[in-house]
Parts: sequence; C-alpha cells; structure tokens
Amino acid sequence: MHGHSMPPYLSSVALVCWHFRVLRCLALALAAAVVAMYPAHAVVLGASEGLEAPKELAGALWMHTDPSGAQTLEDVAHGAQQDRFVQLPGAVEKSFTRETVWVRFTLQRASESGARWLLRLRPPRINDATLYAPDGHGGYAETRLGDRQPFTGRAVPDHNFVFPIDVAPEPRAYYLKLSNAGVPLRAEIDIWQPAGFERFQKRDYTAIGVLLGAALLSVCMNLIFMSWLRDTLYGHYALYVIAIAGLAMARLGYLAEWALDTRPDRVAQAVLAVNCLFNTVATLFMARLFGFRRHWPPASRCFMAVAAFNLVAFGLALTPLHVPIGPWVSLVATASTVFGAAFVLYLIAVRRQVQYLLPAAAFSVGTLIGLYNLVKLWLGDAIPGAAPEHLYLLGVLVHLILLNVAVADRTRRAEREVLRQRELALSARAAAEQALESTVARRTAELAGTNAALRDEIGKRGRLEARLRQSLEETRRMADQQQEFVSMVSHEFRTPLAVIDAAAQSLDLSRFGRESTVQRRTERIRRSVLRLSLLIENILMADQLRLEERSLRLQSIDLQAVVHQLCQGFNHAGAERLRPITQGPLEVVADRALIEIALQNLMHNALKYSPPDSSVSVTLAGVGSTVRIDVADGGPGVPAADLGHIFDKYFRSDTVATVAGSGLGLHLAREIARRHGGDVLLAENSPHGATFRLDLPVFGPTPEKP
Repeated sequence: MHGHSMPPYLSSVALVCWHFRVLRCLALALAAAVVAMYPAHAVVLGASEGLEAPKELAGALWMHTDPSGAQTLEDVAHGAQQDRFVQLPGAVEKSFTRETVWVRFTLQRASESGARWLLRLRPPRINDATLYAPDGHGGYAETRLGDRQPFTGRAVPDHNFVFPIDVAPEPRAYYLKLSNAGVPLRAEIDIWQPAGFERFQKRDYTAIGVLLGAALLSVCMNLIFMSWLRDTLYGHYALYVIAIAGLAMARLGYLAEWALDTRPDRVAQAVLAVNCLFNTVATLFMARLFGFRRHWPPASRCFMAVAAFNLVAFGLALTPLHVPIGPWVSLVATASTVFGAAFVLYLIAVRRQVQYLLPAAAFSVGTLIGLYNLVKLWLGDAIPGAAPEHLYLLGVLVHLILLNVAVADRTRRAEREVLRQRELALSARAAAEQALESTVARRTAELAGTNAALRDEIGKRGRLEARLRQSLEETRRMADQQQEFVSMVSHEFRTPLAVIDAAAQSLDLSRFGRESTVQRRTERIRRSVLRLSLLIENILMADQLRLEERSLRLQSIDLQAVVHQLCQGFNHAGAERLRPITQGPLEVVADRALIEIALQNLMHNALKYSPPDSSVSVTLAGVGSTVRIDVADGGPGVPAADLGHIFDKYFRSDTVATVAGSGLGLHLAREIARRHGGDVLLAENSPHGATFRLDLPVFGPTPEKP
C-alpha cells in the first residue's frame, strides 16, 4: 500500500486557512501600527481623574460620516474608511440628518489607576448608540444603547447613556456608532470613575428633585393666588410651569427612565408630543400675559393659529409621522418666538407699556437661550459657546426665577391698585360725608320753611275736604231722593199701564175689535205698553245693579226650559218669529229672574231691529264648562262707528233714531252676565244680520276674595 496522501481539495482548504491566518496577523499588526501612529491622541486616565468631575474627551475625538449607514466595524477600523476620520475640536454635532456617524477615541490608564471606568454619552436624545470596546484579544465587545433600547436593559441606570468599559494601560482605540432619525445629533462624551459617578449621580437626581419640588410649590402657590384673586391667569401660569417641567424631564431623559422604561419605541414620539404641548401652553400664556388680543387682535389670532398647529402636531407625534413633523415643529416654534419677541418689544418701546418689562425680561432670557440652542444644534461647533444642554438648564432656571418674580410683581401691582382704589374710595367717602353734612344742614333749613308752608296747606285742604264731604253728602242725598222718585214713579206707572193693556185686550175681545181700525190702534196701544213696561223694568234693574244692593239668588236652572218659556210667552209683536234651537237640558247655577231679563232684552233687541218677515234664532249650546246662547237677527247689523259704544249705558245710534228704545237693553244684559262670571259680546256682524252671544259659567260666578 502506498502512504496516505492529502486529497487535492483538502490541500486547497489548508492553503486558504494559512493565507487567512497570515492576513489576520497582518491586520492586527496594521491596527497596532495605526495605534502607534497616533499615540498623542490617546487620553491617559489618571488615578485622581473622574472622581469629582468627569474627564472630558473633547479634542480627542475623531469623526467619520457614513451616508449609507451600511458600513461595519471592519470597514471603519481595518478598512479604507479608517483614513477618513477627521479630528473634532469639541463635541460631536450634526444638524438634522439621517446619516450614521462613527466616532473614534483612544484611551489608556495610568498604572496606578483602576481598570473599571464609566463612559457617559449625553444628551439622551440619540436613537442608536453602539460602543465597540477592545476586548484585549484582537476583537471588540459591542454594547448597544439609545432611546430605542429598553431602559431596563442598561447596565448603569441613568437618564444619560452610560457604558461600563475596561481601560488597559496601553493605548486602545474605541469606536462609537451614532445615528438619529432625522433630528439634530449632538453627543458629549466624558469618563468617570464608578465611585465619582455614583456621588455625582446622587447630586444630579437631588437637583432634579429640588427642581420638581420647586415647580410643584410654584404650581400650588399660583393655584392659591388664582383662588384668592379670582384671576385665571395664575392658573394658566401653573399649567405653564407644569409644561416646562415636563419638557425638561423629557429632554433630559427622565421620561424614558420613569415612564417609558419598557417602551423605548415611544420615547421619541413622547418627547415630541410633550414639546408640542409645551408650545401650545407657552404660546397661549404669552399671548394672554402680554394682552395680544387687547393691543392687536391679529397678533392674538396668529398665536391661536400657532397653538392650533401644535395641537395638530401633537396628534401626529403619536403616529409614525413624528419623524418628518419634528423639523416643522421647531421651525414654527422659532418663527412664533421671534414674532412674539418683536411684538412685545413694540409694545414696550412704541406703545410705552412699561408694565411688561419684567415679564419681557423673563421671556427674553429663555427666548435668547432657546434660539441660541436651536442655532447651535443646527450649525454645531461653528457657533461658539457652552453645550446646549447646559444652556437649556440655565435658561429654564433663569426663566422660571424671573417669571415667578414677574407674576409676584403682578400680584404686588394688583395689591397696590386695590390699595389705591381703597384710598380713592375713602377720600370719596370723606368728601361725600362732608357734602352730605352741608346738604343736610341746607335741607334742614329748607324743610323747616316747607313744614310751615305744609301746615298752612294742610289746613286749607282740611277745610276744602270738609266742604267736599258736605257736598258729597248732599249729592248722595239728592241721588237717593232721585232714586226714590224713579222707583215711586216706575211703580205708579205699572198700575195704569196694566189697566191700559187690559182695556186694549177687552177692546180686542169686544164686537168692535173686529174692525181693522180698532185692531191697528189696540195693537199700537199694547206695543207701547210693553215698551214702557220693559223700560221701567230695565231702569229699576240697572239702578239695583249699580247700587249693588241686590244679591244674586243663585239656584240650578234649566236654560233649555227658560229659553222655550220666554220664546212661547214673549209679549211682543212678532214674537212668533222667535226660533229656539237647543241640544237638550243644560243646567247652570244662576239667578233665574236676572237671566230672564237679560234674555228678554237680547230677544227684544233682535225683534226690534229685524224685518217683519225675518226670523230670530235663539241657539243654546254647551261649550266645555260654559253655556252659550246666541241670539241672531236678520237686520242690517251694527254700524262700524258704533261697535265700541253699543254696550254703553243709554247709548243710541243716530242710524236707528226711528226705532224706539232707551239704550239700556244691551248694557243691562252685559252687566247681568258679568255679575254671573260670564259676558255678552257681538259674535257676528254683517249687513245681513248680527249675532249677540251670552256666555254663562255652568257652576255659577266665582266667589270674590275678601
């Protein structure tokens, strides 16, 4: 047998593996050479550093931009991209961008220093931050943080991004991969020792607690002021303090730590939503504090539009559209801030509204620092100055202090105005009291003279009253005598009228009554007797009703029977023309004698003004709790000029002068109806006839209140 020989394909694999090992050794040698080329860039960490203050890496950072975001660690650490790093003079800053940024820095520790260190990355508004730290075996350990990573997965719980690293005594290169979804990217990197960071962290959280406590105290005090002074502006300011505290918590990363520690996908949306709510509250508060609506309504409408835009943006911030809407929110906030500042400056400089100086100073500090912060985020280190996060905290602190002073000054001015108004009221009261005293003295003198004149006037009026009383007694006595005379004459007239009527009837029954001449004369005699009898009855009844001496003799009566009896026994020429129309028995509580007189007057009036060949209908009907009697004639109707007077006592129209009458019939019928709680009215009127309506309540008149 031949000795074992290696198959061809295995020899090829071995050759490739050998070449790979050679290439790996060359890469490690090249990396070591690169590190050796930049010894001056290594940051040496001493034993005393990172205990009281962090070791800043500004000036030791190198940056490389990856527009595609597809480069890997091998590309930037061992490939051709390693020569494209440029040194940064300060922190890492990029304006609104979606590019991936690679940062390189070299660390080594002194021999007496510990190996364990903490690398802090701030501010905490970075979507993805991945640290590649050398593991000492030619490779790199990967640690991934960012606001898209769960807070619960962080090795060091802090509102900023903190990476635990091991630093070797010899220089080693570290790589940091950063990316944001279209928002400004800024990264400040420093180094802490664990013990120093622990002490700093306690002070940091204590300061935040004090800030939140102060904000809560300010909110409570302003709510108390709102309740005391009845001014809702203090409540609006309390809402503004809550909004600015919430915005600070969101921007500094506390929102991700305390509320969204398990929902990193919502952090960026929540920060933008809080920013939109703050813009809404701040815009409306500024417009109200400086009286935009009072000084220039278009400015108020402009700020209302900005507030509406931010409310819409708040809704969009909770959707996947939060990425493109972010720059627009910043742009609108900047434009509205500049416009508001210009308008407030106009109010103070041109309109001389000096009461706005203190709140303007409070807003100007926050406005200027906010604008500087935005510009520095956009332009990066091209704008000199402190870090935007430091400026933001400083601006919030100064702004709240000055604004609290401004609100307190508003309270002081309100109290001074109250005191001034009180002093004016006291002065006015003193002047009024003095004027009142002089007026009282003058009026007292005038009153004394008036009293003397009044006593004389009272004496004169007393004597006049005595004479009037005497005259009234005389008039009443004469009226009584007249009434007695009328009653006596009316009573005395009844007997001869009855004799005359009886004689006329006897004459009708005699043998001479058959003659036409005698019949005409006896009919005329009886007609005149009837007219005089009815006139006497009306006069007596009108006087009785006027003097209110006759009380109603109420009883339950059947109006159907009353109407039929009156129509059948009516003693008047043409009585056969009466046509009663009834629906059945209808009972009412009334004075039968008075109701018969009222109906007789209405029937007599209808017969008197109707043509001899026309009928007179008397219609009886029940309408609810009322009984209605309509007496309709076929006469010429009531003239329009007489409509307002036909129920007046003794009224006689000029158009009916040839018709005998006294003017008492309709008046007396209405008075009787009203005494019973009803009424008489003209229901219909036309050239072809008139209808008078008598309404009576079924249950009688309502008792009068004492």
